[in-house]
Amino acid sequence: MRPASRNQLWRYKTQIIRPFDPWKSRLCTCPPKFTLDPYTGCEHRCLYCYASSYIRRFYECRPKKDLLRKVERDLRRLPGGALISISNSSDPYTPMESKLMLTRGCLQLFRRRSGDLRILLITKSDLVARDVDLLLGLRCAVTFTITTLDESLARRLEPGAPTPSRRIEAVRRLSGKGIPVGVRVDPIIPFLNDGEVEEILREAKDAGAVHATFSTLKPRPDGWRRLENAFPEVCEKLRPLYFVEGERIGRSYYLPKPLRFKLVKGAAELSEKLGLSYACCREGFPELNRAGSCDGSHLIPVKPIREWIG
Repeated sequence: MRPASRNQLWRYKTQIIRPFDPWKSRLCTCPPKFTLDPYTGCEHRCLYCYASSYIRRFYECRPKKDLLRKVERDLRRLPGGALISISNSSDPYTPMESKLMLTRGCLQLFRRRSGDLRILLITKSDLVARDVDLLLGLRCAVTFTITTLDESLARRLEPGAPTPSRRIEAVRRLSGKGIPVGVRVDPIIPFLNDGEVEEILREAKDAGAVHATFSTLKPRPDGWRRLENAFPEVCEKLRPLYFVEGERIGRSYYLPKPLRFKLVKGAAELSEKLGLSYACCREGFPELNRAGSCDGSHLIPVKPIREWIG
């Protein structure tokens, strides 16, 4: 059975598959889950990334030492029905995964408990489609972060990540195989990509996505400096919104609540119109969450996908 609460997850003495820790955020609505990062750091080099604020040398991606042995040991200690989210800090399909195949190795280990574990993959990479053979034997869902459909903007915002068109095509490929897919429109940045939300949702829906999660930009100091260097005119408009009219919650800066609500409500209404389930991430508006989960884990089927789709 699934653990009753997030706090109870800590009683499982694991080493690398760890209980998800939202830094005690009062706005986090994630279900109790474990998290696994096959890599430390990420090669996608997204300017807005918050993980660089707590992981040293974040853009110097490196594989976790002795990863597969530690994962195999941890799997023997996990409870039945455990939900594992991959990844919450570093993309599991960072470019070096194409050669090292550590994420694929983890999926192979998960297959040994295929009717038991629930797996949520979160990525910006179409490389996940390589592993469709393994995903079909798992209880899993995949969510793709798509911040913009503008290829030139994407190259500036997420210089090491696959293009948006490749991500949309991966949504199409996975959903076409019966794998449940969601999209994360995250972060929504006023004056930069907020006018694209409807187009992103429509493209994702047309490709087969069934769920949307959205979140406004919540910069930390290092991410803000990167954005300011790359988009000085945009950040000149954003600065008073975040640092005068906005608020600091935990280690992140937030837009003023009325503006956040307007942005999220607009995305929710578009999702409703398109027939997508939807939720927001750490915004503080539970009334705008119309899904079984905020992270897309409600998409995971009750049995392995190959059995589920017959």
